[in-house]
Amino acid sequence: HKQNRRPQFQWLELQTAQQLVDHLQSILDSRQDSLKDRKRYFGLLRYLSRRFQTLPSSLMIQDIKRKGQNPVAGGGFADIWRGSLNEKPVCVKVLRLTIEQDEKARDDIRKQFCHEALVWRQLHHPNILPLLGVNTDLFHPSFCLISPWMENRDVITFLKQNPHHSLPSALFEIAAGLHYLHAREPPLIHGDIRGGNILVKDDLHCCLADFGLTLVTTSSQVWSLTTSSSTNKGSMRWLAPEFFIPNLASSIPNHTSRDIYAFGCTIVEVLTQKLPFHDCKNDYTVLVQLMNGGRPPRPQNVWCPDVIWDLVTRCWAQNVQDRPSANEIQAILQRVSGSA
Repeated sequence: HKQNRRPQFQWLELQTAQQLVDHLQSILDSRQDSLKDRKRYFGLLRYLSRRFQTLPSSLMIQDIKRKGQNPVAGGGFADIWRGSLNEKPVCVKVLRLTIEQDEKARDDIRKQFCHEALVWRQLHHPNILPLLGVNTDLFHPSFCLISPWMENRDVITFLKQNPHHSLPSALFEIAAGLHYLHAREPPLIHGDIRGGNILVKDDLHCCLADFGLTLVTTSSQVWSLTTSSSTNKGSMRWLAPEFFIPNLASSIPNHTSRDIYAFGCTIVEVLTQKLPFHDCKNDYTVLVQLMNGGRPPRPQNVWCPDVIWDLVTRCWAQNVQDRPSANEIQAILQRVSGSA
């Protein structure tokens, strides 16, 4: 069995393991090796990180300061605080361990949070929110993920305040970030694509944030993280029907096609600046619509050319095999953005 062939590293001391983890991260940071080698290095880094519950030293940030007495937002197993690092504003995502009384469950959450940090640290793309690092002191015994503070907030809030911003450009940038995740080897599933998780940077370009990162391994096993806000009330409006209708699900429980479905809903959200199924007052009525094959109607009195609406309807096809890939979506939106 594949797992039995994995090295156990029982002879390693924690200090030596930390040195090995640090060395592997420095190799990955150099980005000079082949894709195959990087995949191997990252697999070993993930294994050691889980085995010894440690992270690369380069991820650890000490000089972080908290601003305010209360979090600015919360969701899932984390709260969002505003902070500062070297006089620059940062976002501090704090693991909320106190809500879970069971010690083993707390340990599992801590491990998953570690994995989220480790995966996020490897992502380098203009349309992906960067991870600056991790801090273990500010909210001890919890720890937190540090990322740049986005003054423009999420794309829906930004568009309401800036109605003349280019919608084709925004959609293309979101698709470019999604394609980057899905093109990883193995692919990464964002897990919570929606307007609230797409932030607008100071240069006015969009980036994906708040990952419910799920790693699809080559053995079709799924590595799922629960620290995202996907448990937030209302997320059902972006969830693909196979979440509720088991016989629609593909052989891989968390397939990239579920991000594609959510992206279709997000296009409608971006164009209308309203929630998908905005006429449905609660999640139950959304569920009934989905069970009956229902989808949000075509947006009226806003920019929504046929090429965009055709893309949307393909994204939320009932059959997951009929949904386009992120690569195809990016190519279509690049053409639309270039001609707009």
